[in-house]
Amino acid sequence: MSSPSHPHRGIVIVLVVLSLAIYVIWALNLAAGAFSEGILVPDTSTGLPIFHLTAEFLMATVTLIGAVGLWTGTRWGRGVTLVGLGMFTYAAINALGWAVVNDPVQGIPMVLTVVLAVFAVPHLIRREGGSA
Repeated sequence: MSSPSHPHRGIVIVLVVLSLAIYVIWALNLAAGAFSEGILVPDTSTGLPIFHLTAEFLMATVTLIGAVGLWTGTRWGRGVTLVGLGMFTYAAINALGWAVVNDPVQGIPMVLTVVLAVFAVPHLIRREGGSA
């Protein structure tokens, strides 16, 4: 017997993948020597890396928590997911500036993240029963 379709299945799956990708990307970057001077050493071009890493991991964690809440149907699931989507959207637009200058191909997932938000946010704020 198949399980009933979850109304937010696609959104949840994409958000979980995006969130886990943040952890993997930073683990790979740090293992490859990113911030080789240390995450507590200031740099005029990047500031203090610990703040950037904290924001990235907080974004991924909030989004994962929201996705779990959305999947399980908790009252707070939509709200936390919307906060996580907002964080991802900001980060994607902000990082797109780096990609445009340094490596436009890396901008593709950033643009896709913004497109996801454009489609997911109205779906998430829609009230149950189909009314807006």
